[in-house]
Amino acid sequence: MLIIWGDNAEMKQIKSSAALKADARQQLLGKYKTVILAYLIMQFLISGCMNLAQAQVNLNTGAGMGIYYLIYFILLLLSAIFITGQNQLYKNIARGLPYYVKDMWVGFHGLADHAILVHLIIFGLCLLAGIPFILSCAFMAYTKNYYLSLLVAATGIFFLVMSILLSIWYSQALYLITDYPDESALQLLKHSRALMKGHTGSYFYLLVSFIGIGLLVVLTFGIGILWAYPYFTATKTNYYLELTAPNPEEI
Repeated sequence: MLIIWGDNAEMKQIKSSAALKADARQQLLGKYKTVILAYLIMQFLISGCMNLAQAQVNLNTGAGMGIYYLIYFILLLLSAIFITGQNQLYKNIARGLPYYVKDMWVGFHGLADHAILVHLIIFGLCLLAGIPFILSCAFMAYTKNYYLSLLVAATGIFFLVMSILLSIWYSQALYLITDYPDESALQLLKHSRALMKGHTGSYFYLLVSFIGIGLLVVLTFGIGILWAYPYFTATKTNYYLELTAPNPEEI
C-alpha cells in the first residue's frame, strides 16, 4: 500500500500555497473559538510544565541543567500526542465533519506510543545528522586550531539542511496516524516519506510563505499567534488532504 501511495504522491498536482491558504481561511470562519481554545490548552499544558520545571529546578548546577533538559525532552515527546489530536481536529474541520476541542485528546486513545515513537525516531535521525557538526566543534575546541572553522561551518550547514529535510519528509506522519491507526511508527514514517516524494520544494515554500505572518505575530507582541497558528495549521492540513486525495482516474 505504501508503494502505491508513493507513486500517487509523485504524480499528484498540489494546489498552490495561495489556494491552500484561501481554503484554510474559509474553513476557519466561525470556528476560531474552538481552535484557539484547543491551542491554549496545548500551550498551557506543555509550556506551563516547562515554566514550572524552570522555576523549580536549580539551573546553576550541572544536575539541575540535566534534569531540566530531561523534562524538556520528555515534554517534546509528549507534544507529539497533542499534535496528533490537533491534526485530527483540523482534519475534521477541513473535511466538513463534526469538530470539538476534545479531539485534542484523540492521540491518547491507543495512539500515544506510535506518536511518541515517531517523534523519537525523527529526533534520533536529526541527532545523527548533527554528529559531524558536534565532532568538528569538539575537535576544534580540543586542538584550538581555528582554521577548522570552515569545517565547522560546513558541517553546521549540513546539519541544518538535513534537519529541515527530515522534518519535511516525515511531516505527514502525525496526520497519517489517525487515518491509518494500524500502521506502526516506521510504516507511518515510510508512508509520509512516500507521500512527500517530489513535494519537498513545494512544502518548504509553503512553510517559508508564512514568514511575513510570523513577523506580524512579533509586531503584535505575540497576540497575533491566536490567529496565525490556526491559519498556519489549517493550511498544512489542507496540504496533507491534497496529498492523500485520490487521483481522478482512481475515483
